[in-house]
Amino acid sequence: MVNALYIRSRNEDEPPAEAYRTAPLTLDIVHVRDLPDTPAPLRHRLIIIPMQSDEIMLSRKREWLQGAWEQGASILANDIVALPYMPFLRPFEPIPLPGLGDYSVERHSPHPAFDRLPFDRFHLLEGMAGVYGVGHNPPPPVAKVVNTIGRGAYAIDWYIESEAGGIFFCHGGPDIAAFHSGPHDTPNLTHDLINWLVEPRS
Repeated sequence: MVNALYIRSRNEDEPPAEAYRTAPLTLDIVHVRDLPDTPAPLRHRLIIIPMQSDEIMLSRKREWLQGAWEQGASILANDIVALPYMPFLRPFEPIPLPGLGDYSVERHSPHPAFDRLPFDRFHLLEGMAGVYGVGHNPPPPVAKVVNTIGRGAYAIDWYIESEAGGIFFCHGGPDIAAFHSGPHDTPNLTHDLINWLVEPRS
């Protein structure tokens, strides 16, 4: 199985979301403070940054993170960005004065992890709308936008690729493992996204 790294920032006794634990991965859990400060040889094909991560500490580890991505590691980054920890990230922009029409998610471009999902409801949490996202982490010009949210077509899901084949996938809302990723969900969004992220590309 593929080696993956789950970066912990808080709740040290809380396990990763079930969708991560049941994915076809060998999952190492490391606290963000224990990561290297500078680039190091690549050990993990995938790095998972869960929601509510410590962005101050992530920023201190930016050289290591960027080095891993440039060596070919893929990164699944969840949640809004307040303090950018990669050079291409920008702070979160909320939807101004959102209305009911701003809670729908629309497909912007095809993607194997999303194409088979029931798009009218995969983004609901226990039937509630408006949880998947309330704005976006603005994508860089070279990014591929996967999904948008709201009438302003905010880029809630996007990715960019490094020259070595590493993917940085940005989901600008609560942890993607909360959506259509339960043990009985078919397709399983998180598992399909992880499978795509770890595909060889270079």
